[in-house]
Amino acid sequence: MFLELSVVGLAPATLIVLAGIYVRARQADGKLARRWLLFLFCVSVLLYGIQLLILRREAYRLGALLQPALVGTLVALLVHLGTTCELWSRKTIWITLPATLAIVALMVYWWIETDPLLPIISAVTALAWQAWEWRGRPFDGAQDRPFDPSTPLRTGSAQDRRRWLAYLALLLLLLMVCAGYLIPISWLMNRPKWLYGSILIGNLFVWPIVAVVLVARLVYASLASDRPSNWTATVIRLAVAVLLLLVTGHLIVTETVWVQAEDSLSVIPGVVFMVATAAAMLLAWAVTGWQRLAALGFALLVMLTASYASALGWRMSPTGLTEVRTEKIERAIQRYYERNGQYPPKLAALTPFYLCRIPQPMIFRDQTWCYEGGDDYYRLGYVHQPTFGVPPAYISIRIHAAVGEPPESSWPCDDELEKAKSQAPGY
Repeated sequence: MFLELSVVGLAPATLIVLAGIYVRARQADGKLARRWLLFLFCVSVLLYGIQLLILRREAYRLGALLQPALVGTLVALLVHLGTTCELWSRKTIWITLPATLAIVALMVYWWIETDPLLPIISAVTALAWQAWEWRGRPFDGAQDRPFDPSTPLRTGSAQDRRRWLAYLALLLLLLMVCAGYLIPISWLMNRPKWLYGSILIGNLFVWPIVAVVLVARLVYASLASDRPSNWTATVIRLAVAVLLLLVTGHLIVTETVWVQAEDSLSVIPGVVFMVATAAAMLLAWAVTGWQRLAALGFALLVMLTASYASALGWRMSPTGLTEVRTEKIERAIQRYYERNGQYPPKLAALTPFYLCRIPQPMIFRDQTWCYEGGDDYYRLGYVHQPTFGVPPAYISIRIHAAVGEPPESSWPCDDELEKAKSQAPGY
């Protein structure tokens, strides 16, 4: 279903892209910046009005099909306003200022009355798209010329920007890996709420948006080079783009499993598709000729990645994935015993020689494994519930593996069990 909606949702964006190409081709003169502003502004207002009418009639599926095109047009408008100095001159500010205030008012209204995600996605996408322009900017007056993304950059400036883009993409990749793989969620939930909330929002919302935009920028940098073909640099850029997509797909898979465990709602696939559509629209306007097909290919690739990752996550069960992770930890414990002649006193002793990281059980976000070990004994388990929302009587400790005779005293998992039961309905 997500894949079908994604494909159909490309149609409105494609029509807007074709209209924009026509406007730019037919009106390529000194007033292009102002006319491009009016085109984007009129399309944004029109799509906003259609969306409000659709929501009043409760045709939510039709509204979901138009949202990517609205986000893409809004992002293009924000980028145009932020990069074209001519729009803020005395000759054109009488058009620019009212249009800017009207768009801001519409975004605030949408934030308050309907869904705050759409204006946030648009703003973050515009900032991410323009981030690479903050380095290597020419100082020869080019920043004051009308906005024309198809105009090649100067050689030195383009080299600096592509280098800055590569650094930015690698930094984001490192942050996504650290936030998603190396920092346990159970550890985060015991930290201050502002820290947990900031990292969670970044991991589940900001990083995917920035990653998709950077993939589009990497594709653009490979297409718009004004130097002779450098296949080594192109391959490196595309390899980093593929890694960013793979990490984003893994994030979607993991969050989809958590959605099943908590009976919640994941918006990451929808957000990724809207951002991919917006970035593809900008990419199509930033290149010329046959290179515009790369924008369509980019959107389809991201769409297929998100759709496949979401479907893969729904095919996994939280309990099944937890059991797979438990077996992995059990094998590491056995390797530790074979080498040291005793079982690890804590699971942390398994890293980094026996496991790169300790995976988390996928039942409760704020809980980790139940483990205790000694010279000749250990037991490994986790707090288990068959499905979300069951009564406390169905929540129990599931022992996955045990060797020897553990001490009869209570272990920390008893407290975790009581905590889980206290949060269950009907406690």
